[in-house]
Amino acid sequence: MPTGTDSTAYGDPYAITPGYYDLFRANENALPSVSFFADLTPPDADALEIGPGTGRLAVAVAARARSLTCLERSPTMRAVLISKLAQRPDLRPKVTVLDGAAPAFALGRTFDYVYLGGVLEHVPPGDRPELFAAIAAHLKPGGLCAMDMVLRMPSPDQAERVMDEQDLGDCRYILSASAERLGPDLSKLRQTYRTYLRGELIATESVERLHNMHRPEPVLKDLAAAGLHPAEGDGLAQATPLPDDPGAVVVRKAAP
Repeated sequence: MPTGTDSTAYGDPYAITPGYYDLFRANENALPSVSFFADLTPPDADALEIGPGTGRLAVAVAARARSLTCLERSPTMRAVLISKLAQRPDLRPKVTVLDGAAPAFALGRTFDYVYLGGVLEHVPPGDRPELFAAIAAHLKPGGLCAMDMVLRMPSPDQAERVMDEQDLGDCRYILSASAERLGPDLSKLRQTYRTYLRGELIATESVERLHNMHRPEPVLKDLAAAGLHPAEGDGLAQATPLPDDPGAVVVRKAAP
């Protein structure tokens, strides 16, 4: 008989999903883009990642940086990240994993590089000024900040559909998702993970959360107010395969 669970039963919204998270993002083209954030890492940088999740980006950035500090609110995500680092003796001295989250945090130090991959959707637009002020306070003069999920597309609204399928041994895992549009920049997402053993459904687990949309113009305005300005050109970067949608922003803290 299949079993079912829902993330709302847990204090941690990601209590049931860390294993699935990596399973459905195992290919190189999965978002957030590992290469985009890793390639931006300045040589010999002290870096800060906000919301590393299971560490897809963190492992790649840490391999290039002098040090990496990770702020992750989910205990289960942190546990997976720490488990990965335990298997990487080359990275263990370089990576610090802390309990923390956007928009407000205070670490008592500054960094050369701060980045957020797949995080902005969890931040309401009204919290952006506080988040960007915290980032600016943790950046050294001339330091770099990068983030994705800065989009022009409409807030999603869709019936449930299959997004991906993966096999492990005799099990097939299927990820489906639906979205209910609550406003021009807000949706309620539901992701459902179904496990089949030799074709028989044996488990169904769901996660429901809010999804915030962030547009380039107000994002750049809020960044400028925090003293963070485009690193090159208009600051918009290509982090998705959509040619008419920049998807990311790269800014720098002005030198005194």
